[in-house]
Amino acid sequence: MKINSLLILFMAIALASCKEKKEAVKAETSQPVLADTVIAMPPEELKTDTAAADESENIKTEEPAAEPETITDDFAFNKFPSANYKFVKKAKLDFSSDEGAYNFRTRIKDAYESGTPNFASYYITVIFGCGASCIMGMMMDVRDGKIYGLPLGEETSCLFADDRAIFYPDSRLFIASICRESNEAENVYYHAFVWNEQKKVFEKVEEKDIK
Repeated sequence: MKINSLLILFMAIALASCKEKKEAVKAETSQPVLADTVIAMPPEELKTDTAAADESENIKTEEPAAEPETITDDFAFNKFPSANYKFVKKAKLDFSSDEGAYNFRTRIKDAYESGTPNFASYYITVIFGCGASCIMGMMMDVRDGKIYGLPLGEETSCLFADDRAIFYPDSRLFIASICRESNEAENVYYHAFVWNEQKKVFEKVEEKDIK
């Protein structure tokens, strides 16, 4: 009788022990398996400021502004004023007033028809080339259509010229050329003239007279 009781007790303890082991194994297997290796996260997208990039590309380095030309300010055009004149209409061109004018009739006609007085109140000018470092020209009086030669050509041309044919509508001063002996020369010299309205001729003037 005692043997049976001990046997039953032993079996009960054994069953209880097996149940605890099964529950422990079940609990362990139910936990997620953690990998030993580290899973690399996808790289974050690098955000670039496209506005700033575009702005830097659009920035342009500006060249320093060139100094304005002031060469005409060196001359006293106001010392030789021409009369006030209200331009209304043009007279018919008179090609007989100048011997060589007819040779350049097309240039003269085109300039006269399209222009307005731009020298010494009454005159429309036309200037054109006559060879290397040479220019020549005519001026036409809108009051009577007469044609006069400008003081240009070989006699007033120069190989190293800073400027040529400088004149204004309200002045009788005509700067034919500003010359140098060479590109490196510092000193300049002038071919300058004043239109004599009464005599209808250009008169040479010196540097001291035009400054």
